[in-house]
Amino acid sequence: AQRCRDTVKELLEFARQSSADTKPEDLNRALSRTLFLLEKHAIFQNIKIAKDLDPELPMVSCDLQQMSHVFMNLILNAAEAMEGSGTLTISTRGALSGSVQISISDTGPGIPKEVLSNIFDPFFTTKEAGKGTGLGLSVAYRIVQNHGGILTAWTNPDQGARFWIQLPVKTAGEESGHEPE
Repeated sequence: AQRCRDTVKELLEFARQSSADTKPEDLNRALSRTLFLLEKHAIFQNIKIAKDLDPELPMVSCDLQQMSHVFMNLILNAAEAMEGSGTLTISTRGALSGSVQISISDTGPGIPKEVLSNIFDPFFTTKEAGKGTGLGLSVAYRIVQNHGGILTAWTNPDQGARFWIQLPVKTAGEESGHEPE
């Protein structure tokens, strides 16, 4: 019953055209809070977590609940890919192009090249039956896209996978809907 509830919840999130409740947020704090919630989980018992968070990272206008959902999904996927043993690396950087970049990488087996182009497709999964709905990455992709950002994946077989999120930094004028002068 809980699995059905979770699947229905993901389906509704995927189908929903909800508007984001955006305001300036500290993504370093959001990532740290997500890690704090997850690191006590049994799957993280033998996973080393390396954080390289840019202390000068600009605030980003986003819906923190939605972005936390993205972070949680990517971090849990990385832990599952490493089968509970390896290194999870999380880093943030401010970019000169008016954006921030978040990288979540693991030391798992990587994503097979033949499926890499499909990983953000709804209902696509490489997990065995009953272990995944194939909605996690597609929901994450859509959330990032709705925030004006980009979510991409890179893989090197036997050296893990890396997911990059690039989000725009908006000025106060842009957030309020007024043109900056």
